[in-house]
Amino acid sequence: MMRYPNLRYGNPQELAYHAQFIALPDLAKRLRRSERTVHDWISGKTKMPWWVPEIIRLQKMEHAERLRQMNMQPRLARLGLVTGDVIQFTPPNKKPHTAEPAAKDPFHKTA
Repeated sequence: MMRYPNLRYGNPQELAYHAQFIALPDLAKRLRRSERTVHDWISGKTKMPWWVPEIIRLQKMEHAERLRQMNMQPRLARLGLVTGDVIQFTPPNKKPHTAEPAAKDPFHKTA
């Protein structure tokens, strides 16, 4: 079911997707609107203009392009994503390292 078939209005799910990790006060400042207005747009209480999700999408694209031009990688640590250079795999021809048996504890009494 399409709730907003008129192209004059934006889709609240699209705005929520593009504004996932942006705090509500920051999002309101970017859009130059009040926090209440932005909250009502995201929740679908009021219809938003078509340009709202487009502005956020374009800002994200410009930021990614700026990082690319400066030869910088986007920060993934905030999401807790693991990259390939963190994981160490054992070579297929070597056996995995096994732990040696622990020495007997002199204080631990056995029955």
